[in-house]
Amino acid sequence: MSSIGYRRDIDGLRAFAILPVLFAHAGLPGFAGGFVGVDVFFVISGYLITGILAREIGEGRFSLANFYERRARRILPALFAVLIASVAVGWFVLPPEPLKELAQSVLAAVLFVSNIWFWQSTEDYFGTDAEWQPLLHTWSLSVEEQFYLGFPLLLCLLAARGRRPTLLAVAGLSALSLGLSVWATKAQPFANYFLAPTRVWELGLGALIALGAFPRVRRAWLLELAAAAGIAMILASVFLYDSATPFPGIAALLPCAGAAALIWAGNQRQTAAGRLLCWRPLVAVGLMSYSLYLWHWPVLVLFRLLHGSAELPLGLALQALALSAALAWLSWRFVEAPFRRASAQGFSRRGLVRLFGAAAALIVSVSVVINVNKGVPARLPEPVFATYQHAIERTPEERRCMGRLPQEGLCEFGVASENDTSVDYLLWGDSHAGAFLPGFERWLQERGHSGAVAAKSACAPLLGVIRTEMGASHGCDTFNAQVMEMLERREDLRTVILVARWALVVEGTRSPGESGPPAIMGPAAMQGAPELPADGDTAARNFALVARGLTETVARIRAGGRRVVIVEGIPEIPFSVPLAIVSAEFAGAQLQAAPMREEVEARNRRADAIFDTLVEEFQVQRASLVPELCRPRCRIQANGEPLYRDDDHLSTFGAERLVPDLLDLVPAG
Repeated sequence: MSSIGYRRDIDGLRAFAILPVLFAHAGLPGFAGGFVGVDVFFVISGYLITGILAREIGEGRFSLANFYERRARRILPALFAVLIASVAVGWFVLPPEPLKELAQSVLAAVLFVSNIWFWQSTEDYFGTDAEWQPLLHTWSLSVEEQFYLGFPLLLCLLAARGRRPTLLAVAGLSALSLGLSVWATKAQPFANYFLAPTRVWELGLGALIALGAFPRVRRAWLLELAAAAGIAMILASVFLYDSATPFPGIAALLPCAGAAALIWAGNQRQTAAGRLLCWRPLVAVGLMSYSLYLWHWPVLVLFRLLHGSAELPLGLALQALALSAALAWLSWRFVEAPFRRASAQGFSRRGLVRLFGAAAALIVSVSVVINVNKGVPARLPEPVFATYQHAIERTPEERRCMGRLPQEGLCEFGVASENDTSVDYLLWGDSHAGAFLPGFERWLQERGHSGAVAAKSACAPLLGVIRTEMGASHGCDTFNAQVMEMLERREDLRTVILVARWALVVEGTRSPGESGPPAIMGPAAMQGAPELPADGDTAARNFALVARGLTETVARIRAGGRRVVIVEGIPEIPFSVPLAIVSAEFAGAQLQAAPMREEVEARNRRADAIFDTLVEEFQVQRASLVPELCRPRCRIQANGEPLYRDDDHLSTFGAERLVPDLLDLVPAG
């Protein structure tokens, strides 16, 4: 069992972890895998905290109250400062719904459950919604604090049994956690990223080093090799990983093993890598790495908001990082460091409890008021708020019908004759089909038709093909199979309208300027498909799979004598349209230009090639909103109303304005 004193190289390792995180989040080229810095922090934390706990338990002076007092001094002051600043700035720049979400995330951060909150409330860590959440990064603090709720007690209980049972228990829990993470990589990818059970092994790895689970060696060359390999492993994960990498799971072993190798080697002698980590500038960055981590993400979100886009130009990204560094230094110097000293500016433990309790009560009270008042819309001019609210709201019908399985009974709309229970049209697709629903419903009513909708988020109407990054539990293959089985059982629904975000599923990548995870298509059945391109060529695989899946969908629909209409993808906008419009009017943010028609056509060229083939082979009909929206620059609003509810879905107003005219081109049912 090691005796842990101050190690400059670990502060340098902290810098080695935080800098890639900052660069990745700022969108600097070459650092797409920088998010692994958080995993390096987990290993460091597990090592340092376990070393302290083991020493105090071994010396018979461990106190749970002392432990949590140290954690509070370390974590709460800077965290509370960031929470207060985020709410204060958000009050002046955020529209009501984002401010309400910020208040909710503040409550989650104070209770150290923000990992659970963001798991439930965002698409995923790399998703477009996440880019606008000022406190998204607090998920990792919640994971750590959840771990340290029980781990000290576990060590106390195990200490009486001796060293070997302690090592076996920690190693066993870590192995179980790693196994769970590997399984969840495909089955529950979002939960895998955010939740503590699949992250415990990373903290456990550091704990095992502190407990002396790994043997000491005398060969200096072996320690040099291990430390150099540790640097190489961390760098490899930073430069080779990206948002498409299934994570954590097996992929997290690389940066975590790298961090463990550096800590283990440095625990025995100073290696060349250790001397590098002891470099004064790295140590200085490492000392304020916690404050840097806390401040950088809210600053980046603010810059994105004022710029009007999730992707910042290099100059703005560097300005955001510079401001983050300045705030971090002030936070470290005047907030974080003073409270970490034993005297804590004269506060006794009781005084600290009162101070932190009062600060928490203030933060919670303000957040509750904001939440109860739904983001305090009175801050905005009434016309601005009304426009924004109408744009982002989904209709009750869309909320009710999205994801509804055919066996549950699909939602039906329009006008049916008294003696005829048949339905004319089926609208089938992903969330873009759901966004079409208000216009589809209006068109059915005005034209005297009836229709049904089968729509599921992130689930294009492709038989036998799924988005693998969504995880097995998403159930897209089951949904589409049930829709097709329903069609083949029924005699009505003579026209099927297919709607999806085709460019995303065909290209895999998101549109220029839009952050978020790629769409990685795969066969629904796990057996191999030898005719597909190699796994490394995502775009080629996606194209082949979408072509195959859509061809099967169309062929089976046409086999029943039905008509097929494919609605081409609507223009994707590289920013949230309602947020950009209201930010421009409310906070003076820059309103970015929408793309040109030629950019939209270039983005959809490969998808259009698939449609061309289907038109020729199956006589499907195509419809497109591009000629109406892009003349030549794409419109994002009409008569002062946003046509989109985010960056790629039509708003209710947009759907009601555009979809009926588009569907007039559809043949009679």
